[in-house]
Amino acid sequence: MELLIHSLSGIFNGKNFIKGPVSLLIDKGKIQEIVYDKISISADTKIDGTDRIVSMPFHDAHTHLIFGGERFFELGMKLEGKSYSEILSQGGGIKYTTTESRNATDEELKSLLLKRLDIMLSHGSLDVEAKSGYGLSTGEELRQLRLLNEVDKIHPVKVHVTFGGAHVPPVNYSRKQYINDIIEEMLPAIVNENLATSTDVFCDRGAFTVDETRMIFDRSKELSLPVRVHAEELEYTGIGKIASEYYNALSVDHLLLAKKGDFEVYEKNNTVANFMPLAPIGLFTDNQPQGWNETNCVIGMGSDFNPNNWIVSMQTAIRMGVFRYRMTPTQAFKAATTGSYQAITGQTKKIIQVGEQANIIIINSKSIEEATAKIGQNLISHIIKNGEIILKNNHRIV
Repeated sequence: MELLIHSLSGIFNGKNFIKGPVSLLIDKGKIQEIVYDKISISADTKIDGTDRIVSMPFHDAHTHLIFGGERFFELGMKLEGKSYSEILSQGGGIKYTTTESRNATDEELKSLLLKRLDIMLSHGSLDVEAKSGYGLSTGEELRQLRLLNEVDKIHPVKVHVTFGGAHVPPVNYSRKQYINDIIEEMLPAIVNENLATSTDVFCDRGAFTVDETRMIFDRSKELSLPVRVHAEELEYTGIGKIASEYYNALSVDHLLLAKKGDFEVYEKNNTVANFMPLAPIGLFTDNQPQGWNETNCVIGMGSDFNPNNWIVSMQTAIRMGVFRYRMTPTQAFKAATTGSYQAITGQTKKIIQVGEQANIIIINSKSIEEATAKIGQNLISHIIKNGEIILKNNHRIV
C-alpha cells in the first residue's frame, strides 16, 4: 500500500530539523521518496501534513515498567523534607513496591504492562527499555523478565528487556547471599533463557556499593551480557567512569552529580550518557548534569517511569531536557531518538532517509521549537510502523 504524507512543515530526521514544505512517499514498508517541495503524487492513502512535522519515533531508554502497587503516599513524606534514602529506610521506595509486585499475579502484571505501553505508544514511543528489579529474588526476577518478554511479542512497542535485579538488597535477607544469588543463579539463568539484553545495577547510597557493582559487572562480562548503571544520582561514586572505562557500558544513567570530566570519559569509550530530566523533579532536587555540553558525548534520554516517577511521555522528557537542562530542542529530540536508540542497543540508528524502514511519527506542530514549548500537551497525530498506520488521530488502530 502506497502512503503519501504531504505538505509537512518540516522533518526531524534523527539528526537535524529541516523545514518544509516536505512530503514523504512510503511503499512496501520503506520510504521511497522525500521531496522538499509541494508535489502532486498519487497514492493509495494520503495524510495531510499541513501544520505538522514528521519525526523519528521516540525511544525511551530508561524505564522500570513492571511493578504492582503504587507509592503516591510518599509525596507527603517528600514534602516533609524526607530524602529518598530516608523514605527507603522507613519501608517505602523499592522495598514497598517489591512486596506489592510479588503479590501480583502474572495476569495482573501483564495487564498493567499492556496499559502502560498503550499510553507510551500514544505519546510517540516505539521502543522502550524496561527493567526488572521489583522481584529481588531469583524466582521473582526471572518471572518479571519472562513477563516482559511475553508482552514484547504481543504489543506494537518494542520492549528491550534489562535485568535490574541489582536494584536494592532485599529486606530480611543476607546482602552477601543476594549478590551471590545474582552472580551464581540469576545471571546464568538469564543468559541461558535469553531473557535480557543487558544488566543494570543501581550503584548509590542505600543501594549497591562500587565494589559490589563491580562483582556483578565482572560476572555479566564473563557471560557476555552488556551492562548499564544508575550512576551519580544521589551521591557521587565514580561508578559511571568505571563502568564506561572498564566494562564498555552501553549507558550510564541519571548523572545528576556528573561533571565535565565524567562526560569526557564516556565520550572516549563511546558510552551513552542517559539523561532522565524528570527524575530530579520527583526527588525535589535541583541537581543536574554539568559540563556535558562542552564535550561530544552521545546523550540519550529516558522517562524513568517508575512508582516514584509516573512519567510515560517522552515529549515531557524532551521539554524538561530543554527547560531544566538547557538542551536545545534539536539536542533534546536527538537524545530522545538516535541517542536513546544507541543507549538501548549499542547500535547507531540510521536517520530518516530514502530506502530506510518507514518508522515515523507525525506531530501536530510546525517546528520542534513549537512542540517543545507546548508543555503538557500530547501532540502525536499518527504513528507509522514498518509502513503501516498503527495510530491515527491519536487513536490506536492496530
